[in-house]
Amino acid sequence: MIEFRDLNYRLSGKLILEGINLIIPKGSFSAIIGPNGAGKSTLAKLLLGLYEIQEGEILIESLPQREWLKSHGFGYLPQREDYDRSFPATALDIALMGLAWQLPLGKKFSPTHKQQAQKALEQCGIADKASNYIGTLSGGEFQRLMLARAIVTGSQYLVLDEPEAGIDRPGVQGFFDLLKALNTQGITIITISHDLHTLSTYCDFLICLNRTLHCHDHTELVNAEIIHKTFGENVRLIEKEY
Repeated sequence: MIEFRDLNYRLSGKLILEGINLIIPKGSFSAIIGPNGAGKSTLAKLLLGLYEIQEGEILIESLPQREWLKSHGFGYLPQREDYDRSFPATALDIALMGLAWQLPLGKKFSPTHKQQAQKALEQCGIADKASNYIGTLSGGEFQRLMLARAIVTGSQYLVLDEPEAGIDRPGVQGFFDLLKALNTQGITIITISHDLHTLSTYCDFLICLNRTLHCHDHTELVNAEIIHKTFGENVRLIEKEY
């Protein structure tokens, strides 16, 4: 379980997040939605420890966040990952990066590490791409590779920031099918997305955020009124076309 208590965050004096009190159930497939600039990525980065908490606290499995992070970690798929696609790195090389924290300084990856990375590629449906250079991968394959790098950490928590970006519709469905399969294995999924159609199909816990929380509950309880409070009165709910 992840708990945010009285969380406020300012950037250059501007209040980005205000009065965030939220419990994300362990084992849930949770989605954070809201307009651009709503503080979604900021909330995720505070959870991950990438930003320092200014006011309030975050508890993970009843432990203060920093204490929990000393012996645990998150699998993380950021919104944008800049790689030189001409760099001669294979898919296996990139997956192994998720295990880099285990390596003593100056040591190389062991056969066991490579087996773990290969298994993560298999889970993500791209085992046959292990020896392929990253420049040859499609957008969907590359996103699955980033997910393999995240899950090879062994974390029971995955945080994804707009993972559907740059993937066509069939690829998005396949990717979220994969996330749902991981969720059924007990991994808590927290994803940021604008794709309400996809989220309503896969997620079971919805967090509506626009600087403050407008709702955090099971998706079937979220109605049009809550969505309009989150995105504004002029929002039109449409099925995203790819």
